[in-house]
Amino acid sequence: MEKGIFSKVFVKYPLEEAFIKIREFGFSTVQFNFANVGLPSLPQKVSNEILEQIQETCEKTGISISVISGTYNTLELNNETRKKNIEGFKNVVESAKKLNVPYVSISTGSFNQEDFWSPHPENHTKKAWNYLFESLDEMLDIASRNGVTIVIEPEQANVISTIEDVKKLMNHYQSPYLKVLFDAANIITTDDIGQLENKINRSLKELSEYIAVAHCKDCLVSKGKITFAPIGKGSLPLNQYLKELKKYYDGPVIMHGLDEEDIAFALKSTHF
Repeated sequence: MEKGIFSKVFVKYPLEEAFIKIREFGFSTVQFNFANVGLPSLPQKVSNEILEQIQETCEKTGISISVISGTYNTLELNNETRKKNIEGFKNVVESAKKLNVPYVSISTGSFNQEDFWSPHPENHTKKAWNYLFESLDEMLDIASRNGVTIVIEPEQANVISTIEDVKKLMNHYQSPYLKVLFDAANIITTDDIGQLENKINRSLKELSEYIAVAHCKDCLVSKGKITFAPIGKGSLPLNQYLKELKKYYDGPVIMHGLDEEDIAFALKSTHF
């Protein structure tokens, strides 16, 4: 597996300096965010000059881009905002094609309009699924026309939160352009206390045919609460997760949910 990190962890640096630092930590690939070149994550325009800068920086530093973040709330209720988001997503996908990046990551949305990483009581209703289908129909059309694959991440606060949700979505579309971004920290719930490893192993086995990208993130699991923590400082059996992941997957594993000062400890704590 290839060791990677979110480029946004180094967003305070100019792009080339950021990628040099990433390489010095021993990473060889990134999940890229357009914030690293001073643009919104869903840019309304990406110039050829920016794309050339990104390509040249990759070539100069030896850092590849495995996936580009194209995340927004797919359950957005404001029509004007929704149109703007789709246009930004289209720009990310077209940029991925030009940069020869195979994947764009997305969220599956929340009816919480203030923060789509937060839950809402209607997120697991038929209404939510219909909104998601409406968004994904359009997004998959854009992705397939550009030969880019969308990767969705099961996330407790979003519509797709369980193994069963993923299978339902994949069966609905049966598209080669829709895959899974697997993150062990996002598949567990507070009900899994005492059986974290079993839940992760079962999830990997059942979703293995769909996994295209993987994350490495940590969290603290306590009764009734999950809070994210820097890698190696949480409750997850991350080395067991990585060992199990290797049985099914040999692609990029992207570290995130940490700051630059946490990286050295994270690397010491995990064995790829």
